[in-house]
Amino acid sequence: MKLHLRWMGFLWSLVLLSCSMTEVPPTASKGHLTADTYLSQSHKTIQLTGEWEYYPGLLFSPTELPELKSIREPHYFMVPGVWTKSFLDKGFLAGDGYATFQLEMVHGLKGIPLSMKVPEMESAYILFVDGERLSSNGFVSTSYQTGIPEYRPQIIDFIPKENHTSFLIQISNYHHRKGGPAQVITLGRTSDIHKQYEFEILRDMLLVGSILFMGLYHIFLYWNRKKDPFTYWFALTCILVALRVFITGNKYLVQLYPNLPWEIHLKLSYLSFFFITPIFAKYVYLLFKPYFSRRIYELLKYFGFAFCFIVLVTRSSFYTYLMVPFQIFTLFGAIYTVLVLTRSIRDSLPGSVIFLFSFLVFVASFVNDILVNNLIINSPLTIHFGIFMMFFVQSIYIARNFSKGFVDAENLAIELSEKNQTLQKVQNQITILNERLETRVKDKTIELQSKLDQITKDMKLAKSIIQSVTKVPDMDPHIKVDILYKPTADVGGDIFFVKRIQDFYYRFFLGDATGHGLQAALYSMMIQSEFERVSAVAMRPNDLLFYMNQHFYDKNADLRIYFPALVMDFDFHQSILRYAGGGVQNQIILRKNADPVILENTGPIIGILEHYRYGIFESKVESGDRIFLFTDGLFEELNEADGLQAWDDLLSVIRSTRDLPFQEVISSVQTMLYQKMNKSSWKDDSTLIFIEIT
Repeated sequence: MKLHLRWMGFLWSLVLLSCSMTEVPPTASKGHLTADTYLSQSHKTIQLTGEWEYYPGLLFSPTELPELKSIREPHYFMVPGVWTKSFLDKGFLAGDGYATFQLEMVHGLKGIPLSMKVPEMESAYILFVDGERLSSNGFVSTSYQTGIPEYRPQIIDFIPKENHTSFLIQISNYHHRKGGPAQVITLGRTSDIHKQYEFEILRDMLLVGSILFMGLYHIFLYWNRKKDPFTYWFALTCILVALRVFITGNKYLVQLYPNLPWEIHLKLSYLSFFFITPIFAKYVYLLFKPYFSRRIYELLKYFGFAFCFIVLVTRSSFYTYLMVPFQIFTLFGAIYTVLVLTRSIRDSLPGSVIFLFSFLVFVASFVNDILVNNLIINSPLTIHFGIFMMFFVQSIYIARNFSKGFVDAENLAIELSEKNQTLQKVQNQITILNERLETRVKDKTIELQSKLDQITKDMKLAKSIIQSVTKVPDMDPHIKVDILYKPTADVGGDIFFVKRIQDFYYRFFLGDATGHGLQAALYSMMIQSEFERVSAVAMRPNDLLFYMNQHFYDKNADLRIYFPALVMDFDFHQSILRYAGGGVQNQIILRKNADPVILENTGPIIGILEHYRYGIFESKVESGDRIFLFTDGLFEELNEADGLQAWDDLLSVIRSTRDLPFQEVISSVQTMLYQKMNKSSWKDDSTLIFIEIT
C-alpha cells in the first residue's frame, strides 16, 4: 500500500510542479490593454482578460463604433464573465440577450505573425480584428428565432499592420443559461499558440487513451470473472470520463463531426457528466457494501438518472440550469463517500486508505473546476487529472484484489513443495550423516563460506543503496554543495539526504544512526523511509523532526532507535533559511560580510521524548553566505578531553576558509583537521556538508 501511495504522490507532484511560477500578465482596464512590454519576450502568450467596453442590447460593426462612441458612453464588462441575471428575476430567460464588446490592445508586434486561440462563447459570436471579420461561431442575432448556437474552438492567424490592434466581438445567446464571454481569448506569436494547442491535443489524447484503456481492460476482467461486478461499473465510469474529455475542452467530437447539431453535442456533454455520479456510486457501493447505506445509494442512483432523463427530454434553455444543482448533489455524494471510507479505515479494511487518498485528490480537483466554471475563481481546470489519478490508483487496487487469490494459491503450492523438499533434505542429511560424516563437515565449510560471501555481497549492496539515497540533486542556480563523507566502514552510521521539494525549495537532512555496517544500513533505510514519508506533509523543519520523533517513539520503541538529526530548508522565493536540530552539536553559518552565526539545538535527540515540539530558527540568506553542517565525528578527536576546545578549534578552521574559492573549502578543512589531530583518518564516522548560496 505504501508503494501505491508513493506512486500516486509522485504522479500528482508532477502535475503540481508543472505549474511553475511565471510573470503576472497585464489585464485590460476600461477597454484598453497595454502588453507590449510583456509580449516583447518570446514564447509569451496573454489572455485578453479584464474590463472590455460593453454595449448591451446593440450589435454593430467596427465602422459604426466611432459614431456610436460620440453619442453614447460605453459600459465596462469583466471578461471572463456572463451577463446572466438572477433566475428569480428572469426565470429561464436569465441568460438571453445580445451585446457588443470592444478592446483596444497595444502589443508592439507590428508585422509579426500572431495567432489567437478563440474558444466557444455563449452561445454565438462574430469576431472582428482591426475591422476585419476573422472568426465566428453560429449565427449572431437579435431574436431567438434566427439565432443559431455553435461550439467550435478555433485558432485564427493574422499579421498586425500596427503596434496596436482593435478587437470587437458580437455575442448573442438564447439557448444556454449563461450568456456572454464566459471563455477568454489567448493571443501570442503564431508558433507559440500552435505549439500550445498541439500540446493540449497530445495531453488530452494521452488522457483519453489511458482512461479508455483502463476501462476496456476492466471490461475484459469482468467478462472473464463475473463474480466481481464492481469491475464492470468501474469500466463504465472510465469510458464515460474518456468520452467527456473527448467532448469538452477543445471539442474534439465537433472537429471530427462538423455537422453534429449543437443541441446533441451539448446533451452529450451534460450526460457524460451526469451519468458518472450514479455509476461511480454503484462501484463504491459494491466495494464497501458493509459501510455504504443502501438508501443513500438508491438516492444517488435515482436522483442521478432523473437528472439524465431531464437532459434527454428537455431543451438546452431548460436543462443547462441543472448544472449547479447537480454539482451540489455530486458534492453531497462525495462527502458521504468520504465518511464511508473513514469508517472502513477505522475497521482496517485493506485498501481503504489508498482509496480515500485518491478520492480526496479527485474531490479537490472537482471543487476547483466547479469554482472555475461558475467564474468564482480563474485557474486551470484540473478535473481530468484528478480523475486520472483516482482511476489509476483504483485500477491498481482492483488488480491487487484479483491477484490476491492467485497469490494465495501459489503460496499454498509453494508451501507444500517446500515441506516436501524439507522432508527430502532431512532424509538425505540423515543418510549423509550416517555414511559420510566428513562430507557433512565439508558441506558446512562450503555453507559457511557462502554465508560469508553473502554478507560481503549484502555489505556492498547496502553501500550502493546508501550512495543512491544520498545522491545530491542539481540545485543550480540557487545553491552549490560539496560533501565530505568519511565512514569508518563500508556503511557508516552518518546519513544525509538532500531533497528538492520544488524548483525554489530545498531540504537538507543530516543524522547520526547507531553502529556501523549492516546495522547502520538498516537504521539508515528506516530513517530514509520515514524522511521521505513525512517530507510530503511537513511544511517546516521542526514539523519534520516532530513527525519523525513521534514515529520512532511509537513504532520502534522496542528497537530503541535514538539518533541526533538536523533539518535545514531553503526557500528562495523568500530568501529564507529555516533550521531545526534535535540533539546535534552547534552548526555554523559563515556570513559573507558579518560574524559567523551559531545554530543551536531546538530540541532533544529523535525518539526519546513523546510529543515533543521542536523549535525553529529562521534567517534571511544572501549570495555568498556559507553554511557548514556536520556530525560530531568531524571534530571530537581534536581534543577528546575538552569538547569546548575541540569546538573552538573547528570554528577556527572554518573561519580560515572565508576567502577560499568554493571548490577548495572541503579539501582545506580536511587538511587542517588532519594537521590538528596529527592523524590521517577519523576513528568515527565523519560528515561535513558545505553549502554556498549562489
